[in-house]
Amino acid sequence: MDQYVATSAWMKGHSRPILKWLTIAAVVIAVAVITWMFFSRRAKNAGEALARAMAVHEAVVQNPLPANLPLGARAFTTEEEKHREAYKAFQEVASQYASINGDLARYLGATHQLHFEADKAEATLKELSQKDSDVGAHARKALAGRYVVLGMNEEALAEYQKLKAKPGPIPPALIDVSMARVYEAMGKNQEAVELYFAVASNKDIRSTGLGSNAATRLAVLAPEKVGQLPAPETPNAPGGLPGGMPIQVR
Repeated sequence: MDQYVATSAWMKGHSRPILKWLTIAAVVIAVAVITWMFFSRRAKNAGEALARAMAVHEAVVQNPLPANLPLGARAFTTEEEKHREAYKAFQEVASQYASINGDLARYLGATHQLHFEADKAEATLKELSQKDSDVGAHARKALAGRYVVLGMNEEALAEYQKLKAKPGPIPPALIDVSMARVYEAMGKNQEAVELYFAVASNKDIRSTGLGSNAATRLAVLAPEKVGQLPAPETPNAPGGLPGGMPIQVR
């Protein structure tokens, strides 16, 4: 009984401070819930916006336009129209959701902008390539590809070398084949042969499209080395690297 009286007396004397802290705690929890809901909704909206831009990125180009398109699919009559619309869509994502999908949207937008405002797209790729991220690695690869198109072989090799040091998600074998192509263009066939042979000799890559590509070029440049290659095995992913990654050699 004495304990109950003492507790009651203590509660009466401290009711205001307790009520104050309970109110503060309730406000903090409410703010946390509202913040979580805001960012969750924003992340959802960002994902939906990126998906809409990707629909343009993957759009069909056909003239006349196809009669029946799958739900959500897009189509254009010319490549230029597609590139401009895709760039616009990715720019909107980058502008509205910079902190969520900004870098990815800017990179994808730049790959389309290369077809109509190449200098501006190149500047974007240069900026993004400095980032230590997956997007940065992809941007550096695209930048190297841009230099290849321009015939700037030394600059392309420099970018591929940087990429090779930090490949991120880019398969090293793909970088090697891309470099070998540049060496070929420069007339440095010995350097190209070494890279092609290394890729074609890799038992995990030999039976993929990339390995076949390296072996084919090796047969042209140094047919005597083809007999040293391992026999192809059953491919892990037809036309690509293990795991189904598509091959894009530049």
